[in-house]
Amino acid sequence: MPITRAARVLLVAGLWLLLASVGMAPASADSAAAGADVSVAQTLGDRELTIVLRRVTSVPGPLRVDVVTHAGAAAGKLTLAVTPTGAGSDLPAPGVPTAEAVVELGGTSGMYSATLDMDRPGPWELSIGDGARVARIPFVVPAQVTSPPERLVYLGFLVAGVLLPVSVLIAMRARHSAWALIPAGGMVAGVAVSVTAALLSASLPLPPQPGSQLDPTVDNVTDPYSLNQPLISDYSRPPVLLTVEGTVTSGRPGDFDLVLLDAATGAAVDDLLVHDSALVHLLVVGPSGGLSHLHPIRTGPGRYQVHLTAPEPGRYALSAELARRGGGVQMVRAATGFTAMPNDANAAPRISSAPLHLGGGDKSAALVLDGNAITVKTTDAVVGTPTTITAEVGDTSDLQPWLGMVGHLIMAGPVPDGTVDIAAAVQNSAVWGHAHSMGPSSMPDMPGMSGAHDMSGMGGMHGMGAAGSGRGVMLMPPVNGESPPDETVAAFGPDVPFTFTFPVAGRYRLWIQVERNYTLLTVPVVLDVAGVQR
Repeated sequence: MPITRAARVLLVAGLWLLLASVGMAPASADSAAAGADVSVAQTLGDRELTIVLRRVTSVPGPLRVDVVTHAGAAAGKLTLAVTPTGAGSDLPAPGVPTAEAVVELGGTSGMYSATLDMDRPGPWELSIGDGARVARIPFVVPAQVTSPPERLVYLGFLVAGVLLPVSVLIAMRARHSAWALIPAGGMVAGVAVSVTAALLSASLPLPPQPGSQLDPTVDNVTDPYSLNQPLISDYSRPPVLLTVEGTVTSGRPGDFDLVLLDAATGAAVDDLLVHDSALVHLLVVGPSGGLSHLHPIRTGPGRYQVHLTAPEPGRYALSAELARRGGGVQMVRAATGFTAMPNDANAAPRISSAPLHLGGGDKSAALVLDGNAITVKTTDAVVGTPTTITAEVGDTSDLQPWLGMVGHLIMAGPVPDGTVDIAAAVQNSAVWGHAHSMGPSSMPDMPGMSGAHDMSGMGGMHGMGAAGSGRGVMLMPPVNGESPPDETVAAFGPDVPFTFTFPVAGRYRLWIQVERNYTLLTVPVVLDVAGVQR
């Protein structure tokens, strides 16, 4: 029998919708992305390393680990192993390494690589051993997850695809062609569901993310959309208490431990996130004002080992910058710092810092550091007013990003004039700050780069210094899940500007850090911040 007009119109409409929607992306924000590469700085013995875990795009699949060494790092062998830490009903027991590799470090600074096979999604631990100590880095291997909207898209297309030939067959063979309206209507409904789910998926929020918001398990990594997940709106966690265990002797390599405790329960804190390419940024200031920016290795839950050679005996000020899962950045001070005991056998000479002096009438000063000509300039340093401090490192754009930034500015103060024991003064100072620079820019008001935020309650500040104009190339923040340039890219600077608002007038100790030729350069500065004239 001839096909009725209504059935014909419905069939044509359904076919048109089906064909038009075939090329439509099913969902642009359906599920959590696999994530970008993860860089983690580690002070492993006498080596300052950057460990780069490249993204795992499928499971089973390879995990490439790149190890970046810096100037002065000895050649040698590192042993890598990956261990699953999450249990699952259909998975082998966790806690046993599933893959191992060896990285042979050469005598030349640069990148050395190894590949490990990953056999399951979920929480993992990468161990890196140098024969004397082992660093343990937690990380998450994501699963390829289909979100509920994406399932609806596929289901709607499947229903429409099945009902289309059914509708045509009924219309052609049935005695009453109007019966074709039933499967044709289902086909149109299936296409409508698919299109609606695809359009709405971009505006639907992602579920709580294992690793960044939730403690990762095999279950919440493989099925983050499960209705069994807890309904949490506040992911913040209590502050961290920092204690120091162990002693060191000046002039000799030594180790001591940092113990991190939850301020609300006293339990060990083992939920730190990789923040600015490290689990813990440890800032150590010596009695003469020398700064060490270290990255302790995780040896167990809530325990981090610090290796250093204290150049002189005395008390050292100590501050740790870290981020807990679901919370913000914390800058935590060790109440008493730590003390390096005198070395009676071969007493180390007292180190005399020679910082540049800025402030007042002095707005520019220069020095040569490890063969690098560096000039530091400042605008008028007045309390409560943004002050821009610019380090000019040579005259070519060849700085390397260190910890994801072109430059770091660490500051502490005010310290009393004429202070001899800088560490004691810094330990008791009102402000301990840490700002970053991505290099020069003609866009000083870029989002996310407008000053440092106050870490009140922690006695410190941390933030991104506003980009200032200057010579050279700026390190642009990554977008769309891309990975930022690593330390093999020497293409930034030479000007490295920082902007910081000093809340209290007085004399500050500053340290500017940049990387060039795989060498970390630390420029000490004394800055006098004037009070407001009334």
